[in-house]
Amino acid sequence: MLAQSSVSLFVTIATAHALAVISPGPDLAVVTRQTLAHGRSAGLRTALGIAVGISFHIAYGMFGLSWAIQQFPALLTVLRIVGALLLLYIGYGAIQAQPMADAEAPPRDGSKAAAKDFSVGFFTNLLNVKAMLFFVALCSVAITGATPIGLKLALGGWMIVATGLWFCFVAWTLGHPEIRRRLLRSGHWIDRAMGAILLLLGLWMLYSTLAGR
Repeated sequence: MLAQSSVSLFVTIATAHALAVISPGPDLAVVTRQTLAHGRSAGLRTALGIAVGISFHIAYGMFGLSWAIQQFPALLTVLRIVGALLLLYIGYGAIQAQPMADAEAPPRDGSKAAAKDFSVGFFTNLLNVKAMLFFVALCSVAITGATPIGLKLALGGWMIVATGLWFCFVAWTLGHPEIRRRLLRSGHWIDRAMGAILLLLGLWMLYSTLAGR
């Protein structure tokens, strides 16, 4: 009975997580933008940053750190504002995209570019309030102190891997030379559209936070 209950819980949470991950949001917009602007490798590094970022949400959600947000509501407000400002910063840069002569990504310094791509994904997810609230709610309702530690670790590992694989798939697909070449014919408009989405998300997050919603 316990094994069956654990399997049911795993499937339920894995399904909810999958639906949340594939739904449009800051993570998807950033991976799309990074891949089209800088190529497949940049998109993959950004996806890796997102996967590492989600591990922090899983850690505080599953292992008791969500109490900080419950005990100190102002902390959530600060995180929402910082997250909104990050989206505004990335979005502002994206809407200034210029047409590219070909499908080749502009020259970038290897180590610095890799670190920047990873950090963009990492901080976008870390400060993604959608992800934050998802895990706090999930771990407040479905995963409790009575949940076996083995099941918690299995769920955490699965969600990290699933998140990374999904966004790597997005980056790999959009970064395919032929697909990217076709998209880049109007790539600066796609980049600007992604930037506009990020700006709208940032503005909405900032407004809702300051308005107390």
